[in-house]
Amino acid sequence: MSRAKETRGEGRGPAAGRPEGNGNEKPPDPRRLRGRDGEEIARRYLRRRLYQIMETNYRSRYGELDIIARRGNIIAFIEVKARRDKRLGEPYESVGPRKQAQIRRMASIWLAEHQHDEKIGDYDFRFDVISVMLNEEGAAASIEHIKDAFQ
Repeated sequence: MSRAKETRGEGRGPAAGRPEGNGNEKPPDPRRLRGRDGEEIARRYLRRRLYQIMETNYRSRYGELDIIARRGNIIAFIEVKARRDKRLGEPYESVGPRKQAQIRRMASIWLAEHQHDEKIGDYDFRFDVISVMLNEEGAAASIEHIKDAFQ
């Protein structure tokens, strides 16, 4: 397992440009907004590091893969966790055995759907976790990329 940690602001948070709506909707779930912000920050982080984003929010009846990205000969199935504080620990700590099993199952389904892609067999696969701490404005206070976080 290797880790890369970045601590610095990411400018304005992804929430800054959201439309207000017409007032008839129920208030958005703050966890969902935080997750969406974290995923957007993670995608920008990965692009700066020359990852190609292959797919985001891949869903099946078993769950969701946040990001599937490729760099070199590696395809990474990436779980993104974002938090505003550490009362419950580091964001990556919430990716326990049950969540890991779900991610592995989802990766297997994705791979089965892409088995006919010509070069899919040429890639190595791994499971990464990107841990994002958000500031009050929804921008990244820190980003930690844990490569090969679990098997």
